[in-house]
Amino acid sequence: MPPITRRRRAELARAAAQIRVEGQRSGHSVQAVAAEITRRLPQIRPLEAHRHAHGWTRRQLADAVVEALRARGQADPGLTEARICRWEHNGVRPSADYAEALVEVFGVPPARLGLTAPGSAWYRQPHPCAQGVTMADHSPLTAVTDSIVLHLEVEGPGGGPQSREEVYRALEYFATRYGDHPPTVMASEVHWCRGLVVGMLARPQTDRDRRELRTLAGWLSVLLGDFVFSGSDYEGALIHLGTGARLGADVGDGRLVSWSVGAQSMVTAFRGRDADALELAVQAGDLAAGPLQQAQIAAWCELRPLARMGRAREARDAAGRAQRSMDAAEEDPRNRWGFDRPELHQHLAEAHLTLGDSAQARRHAEAARRLKRTGSGGWAAATAILARAAAADRDADGAVALADQILDTVPAESLRETTRRRLHALDTDLAADPVPGSAARALADRLRTLPTHGPIQRSSPEPNGR
Repeated sequence: MPPITRRRRAELARAAAQIRVEGQRSGHSVQAVAAEITRRLPQIRPLEAHRHAHGWTRRQLADAVVEALRARGQADPGLTEARICRWEHNGVRPSADYAEALVEVFGVPPARLGLTAPGSAWYRQPHPCAQGVTMADHSPLTAVTDSIVLHLEVEGPGGGPQSREEVYRALEYFATRYGDHPPTVMASEVHWCRGLVVGMLARPQTDRDRRELRTLAGWLSVLLGDFVFSGSDYEGALIHLGTGARLGADVGDGRLVSWSVGAQSMVTAFRGRDADALELAVQAGDLAAGPLQQAQIAAWCELRPLARMGRAREARDAAGRAQRSMDAAEEDPRNRWGFDRPELHQHLAEAHLTLGDSAQARRHAEAARRLKRTGSGGWAAATAILARAAAADRDADGAVALADQILDTVPAESLRETTRRRLHALDTDLAADPVPGSAARALADRLRTLPTHGPIQRSSPEPNGR
């Protein structure tokens, strides 16, 4: 890539400043602004993106770093703006002391600043701001990615056939054990695994090996997007899903692109942007490969926005297409990338509920609940929909009993964002009663005190399709 001219640098800085202003007006966090800068301006590296997101000059950043060093009793030999420029533009890595100070100043894990690489001093070192469930509580999960690190130790930082094979195995493990760990714990591990793949891509590779690694990075990105959405991070989910779609398009993996765009449609629908969600659903459906994915896109992406927009006839058409495709498909209930009948029943139930047919909603929700393991994410989702159907039938006590069953069975950190949203919708349904009963009031209090998801503890650079 040719060097970026001074004039182009100035244009990028002005564009980053505009993105910061847009983010401030929309109430976005500094981290969300930094992510948007790197997404829209891929020539800006993460460290510079975070500086722009804060609105700092290089002199201001230098002063903040020096102050952080002094607070730890360390002397600064003289940090200049030129040195920060080299960190941002020339690929020069700061020393360990400076890196630690940068992490402290920005308050993010080192990988968010582009400072993490496999085998570096940051390996497995928790960030002091990290909270929530520790990875030590989930050693069977962390051991999966540890095996990749050990293969990299043998084959070198660029990896080799065995390292790539271990990444395939890790991807399958994460996908088939989707509900075995809290979503932010799973997201942390997938984040770090993808970081290892990004590290391999930073090394010389043959065209064939690079294509394989980019495909793996794409699938890890979309799985990560799904996990962080389940952990209530909408912006992060769309960033990771967008990365998966771009990588899938670049390597020619239509199934990856369809899954990525379909997931973006689902996240967009949960943000209440039904028209945009439906447009994404159509794109995903055009790329769907085979009846199982066609059933998934129709039910997963089309039903919710169509029903909420009051387009009942089109919603019924989508439901019929989903059911016919499901009948023609071969199911693999272990595979997160697939689709199964309980999930189909779940989406049919929610569509019927939105369209005002509580009897059909109850029938499909009961079928989905019956086919899922008690305590699983699918069981919780179906139970929440069933509770809303009970509320629609003015059975407030029955609705609250079902909601309490979810909260008594599923730990708060494992409760997915989709189920949390359905429970809050149930609370709104019950609050519509002019005189809500004591059970409904107790549920409202319980939902208000529901702990939020903990942050992702380990992260990786965002490849952004490059």
